[in-house]
Amino acid sequence: MRTPLYDHNARRKTVSVTLNSDLVARSVAHGINISRVAEAALIAAFEAAEKAAIVEEIKAAVRYTDELLRTHGYPFPESQAMFTPDEADDEHLNDDAA
Repeated sequence: MRTPLYDHNARRKTVSVTLNSDLVARSVAHGINISRVAEAALIAAFEAAEKAAIVEEIKAAVRYTDELLRTHGYPFPESQAMFTPDEADDEHLNDDAA
């Protein structure tokens, strides 16, 4: 199960923000709940930041693994073929990119 990125049941907190007065007036006229819109935008920004951090962690792990393999070689050379793509796989990947 996925761990929530924030506490969905946390109490709401009153904060002060500065917004464009025309946007506020138009939002009120259209019945838009500014707090809910701001909250949704914060959630989206937080999720994007978390995803970017995870992607960077994965890239760092791949770099680390690649460096270990370059330095020490495969731990079980006889099984290297299982983890090395062959030319047919490379051609298939290139076909998908086109």
